[in-house]
Amino acid sequence: MPHHHNCLDDNPITETSRRLPLRERIPTMRSSRYSPSPNRGSSNHQEHNSSNNIDSVVSQDEQSPDMVNALPLIHKWHHEFSILCTVAFPSRGLLFCGTQDHLILVYDMTTFQRKQILRGHTGSILCLTKSQDETLLFSGGSDSLVKVWDVSKMQESHTIYSLVDIGDIFSLTWSDKLNTLYFGCQNAAILFVHLLDAVPKSDASGLPVNRWDKFFDSKGPTGDKATVPSYHHQKVPQVQSRIIEIPSSNIIPYAHNGFIYSMKLFDDRGVLITGAGDGVAKIWKFNSTGLRLVKELDNDECGILSLTVHDQYLYCGLNDGSIKVWDLSTNQQLLSFYSRGGGSEDEDTISEPELQDEVLSLASSKNGFIFNGSIGGVTKWKFGTDIKQFWKAHDELILSLEIFERHGKSYLVTGGNDSSVAIWNINCGETSATATATATATAIATRHNSSSNLVTSTDNESLLSTLSHLCSFKTVSKKPELYIDDSRRCANFLRDLFKLFGAAESELIPVENGNPIVYSCFKANNNPNSEQSQHKPRILWYGHYDVIEAEEDSSSVSSGGWDSDPFKMTANDGYLLGRGVSDNKGPVLAAIYSIAELFQNGELTSDVVFLIEGEEECGSFGFQRAINDNLSLIGEIDWVLLSNSYWLDELTPCLNYGLRGVMSASIEICSDGPDRHSGVDGGVSREPTVDLIKLLGKLIDDDGKVLIPGFYNPISEKLTAKEEQLYDDIISSVANTNKDTLLAKWKYPSLTVHKIDVSGPRNNTVIPKTCKGSLSIRIVPEQNLEQVKQQFQSHVMASFKSLNSDNHVTIKLIHEAEPWLGDPSNEAFQILKEEVTKEWHKEPLFIREGGSIPSVRFLEKVLNAPAAQIPCGQSTDNAHLDNEKLRVTNLYALRRILHNTFVKLPKRNS
Repeated sequence: MPHHHNCLDDNPITETSRRLPLRERIPTMRSSRYSPSPNRGSSNHQEHNSSNNIDSVVSQDEQSPDMVNALPLIHKWHHEFSILCTVAFPSRGLLFCGTQDHLILVYDMTTFQRKQILRGHTGSILCLTKSQDETLLFSGGSDSLVKVWDVSKMQESHTIYSLVDIGDIFSLTWSDKLNTLYFGCQNAAILFVHLLDAVPKSDASGLPVNRWDKFFDSKGPTGDKATVPSYHHQKVPQVQSRIIEIPSSNIIPYAHNGFIYSMKLFDDRGVLITGAGDGVAKIWKFNSTGLRLVKELDNDECGILSLTVHDQYLYCGLNDGSIKVWDLSTNQQLLSFYSRGGGSEDEDTISEPELQDEVLSLASSKNGFIFNGSIGGVTKWKFGTDIKQFWKAHDELILSLEIFERHGKSYLVTGGNDSSVAIWNINCGETSATATATATATAIATRHNSSSNLVTSTDNESLLSTLSHLCSFKTVSKKPELYIDDSRRCANFLRDLFKLFGAAESELIPVENGNPIVYSCFKANNNPNSEQSQHKPRILWYGHYDVIEAEEDSSSVSSGGWDSDPFKMTANDGYLLGRGVSDNKGPVLAAIYSIAELFQNGELTSDVVFLIEGEEECGSFGFQRAINDNLSLIGEIDWVLLSNSYWLDELTPCLNYGLRGVMSASIEICSDGPDRHSGVDGGVSREPTVDLIKLLGKLIDDDGKVLIPGFYNPISEKLTAKEEQLYDDIISSVANTNKDTLLAKWKYPSLTVHKIDVSGPRNNTVIPKTCKGSLSIRIVPEQNLEQVKQQFQSHVMASFKSLNSDNHVTIKLIHEAEPWLGDPSNEAFQILKEEVTKEWHKEPLFIREGGSIPSVRFLEKVLNAPAAQIPCGQSTDNAHLDNEKLRVTNLYALRRILHNTFVKLPKRNS
């Protein structure tokens, strides 16, 4: 495919320069050879160095008036410099990207993480190609070198150069049949080398970087040499590979009269097509001895920046913004139109647009769609039809397009000088960003009208598509007046998804004055009458579909807001961003898909019950009563599993076995009189605000210790030997942690005053009639919740009585949740430990948390079943904060861990 080195930031294209013939803009093109600089639109996103499914579809990460019927965006990565070229290795699941700053970035198309960086060039990477068997990668750059890379070892194997000053290498193509590499250059020459026949050299002195340079080595008017920039020195690597010099017999000088930007090779026909800045597309026959020119197709002196071929048609993308279509069977020009124009077949009726878009890249799909890239967008069209659509794929120039097939599906890769590269789903010609979600909805509707047990796909494409759709529901439980409709639609979507996947039971359990609980049950695949069925375990998965509120105005980024629409999941640099991706919609779907896959494959050996509630973020109000009313529906449970927490850092997997409980309360002090003026009545009587401050001061001492009598009595100060070991493991594995801090958050209780509210107009002259303080107490498993409530109320009342105040005090208990302490040695935790270790190649840390999940201990008690929690996300997931995210690697890992865990969990001995 064609790739281009164009329009660098230190020489931005102006309206005048845009209309100049390409060959008249050589200085602009050449300037980057020694001074690549960041683009004016460079992203500030940080790259991730961890090890990165193409089988995924998520919605657009940005919307604009130009974006019409955009293809589903799968993922987008960001770099600090332009992405000039790409090549996909579908069988290996890898994407290679050549950059302006001389790097080849390697991305994993399964996990979307950056896998590696290949270094070897000293200038921008202008073109990439590969061998058909995907064992070799070839790269050409502005350093006049071609590098050959052994992909299995990710090592450079050959460095290819010419003693002729060929300038930048703009295009590359490889013949598997002849084991020959062809490349087109800035000096208008075509060079080729038979890789197996080439004799390596041991002397590197002939490399361009070691030869005399007509700019840096020449003397100026003063007789002094130019100062070589530090960049020129710093990026010169020692050549570790075999060095091959192109013989003069393998150089075709002046193959064109301009830069050779594009090449297409057809091994089975022995044909090479080249396009250049002179506007001529040339057709060559090739064999083991060289090239023979057989035909020239003149494009009216408009420079050819890109070309592609589909069937017998050649498409030439030109520097005046037009595309010319040629019939290669007759060598006739059939059509000429502007890439953003209407696409009429009558050339005389097409008017030139006001602003020409250079057609910098072209690609064709197997079903005949043509994609061309220009300024900021991609146009998709089909020859002989009226189909045409344009969408904004990048902020600036589209420098690279490529289409590839993987797992029977088609994908488009786009790279731009906004320093990003993106993958789009073009399978089946879908044009809607919600195509897969629509298909899922259609399948759900079909299942309602069918008795068939056939279910939808459980691959990772479906998982991410469904997660994108799930995150679009604004399920903010704290604001039912605004979001009750979204919450209900989300609950219904989950219920129908369970049915679609083949669940035996799926329904909504009503919650008084709250969002319903989604209940579902998958039955084990084995024969219900067999002896095995009598010993199968019954496992419950708990989660929630409601989320914390989010600021939707992306313009608040400067004040710490979201970088994108929080309810439109985006995919960047190996992460999914959106409200709920980590807490808790992503982990819930990982569990659902793991069970659905087991069920479809006939491997589900246990009954699995799902309880997905919609009120967890506001205290799980109504959950306990609803569950108690439906215990017969839930049945006997052996194990309770959940994933609603995070690792301690970004690197170390964890298992969670403890949570603090919480008791939320308010203390209100009220006087008998109205709000008063401090100048009129100040000092006359006891003020409610002063009484409240005194009361709050009697709850905590100067060191933060809770002063409630008997509060600490049940808590043992000494750790057991097992606890000591767990804490020691954490301290030795996680940086910037200390034992005292962990103990304060996990083992010991705390009391927090959250806010104080007063009556009246709230100005500085009012004595409020009423003053209310809101607080919470985090309690630990050794404490008894009922006892703590009683101790708290008794202490507050006694303290108020000692004030001898004529005001009145009211204590309200608003919310409570029991603490939970699991047993890390039980079978569930040990199986999870085994699977986590297998997945991450390191043993997990057993951790506790300072937060609370109200339903965990309740489910343990009411179902008489132990609970175990496996965190999914990293410490930087930003749950409850702006820009909540979840690494795709973690999501897939959780799914695989649960897939194996559900199979291994045994029926628990009573």
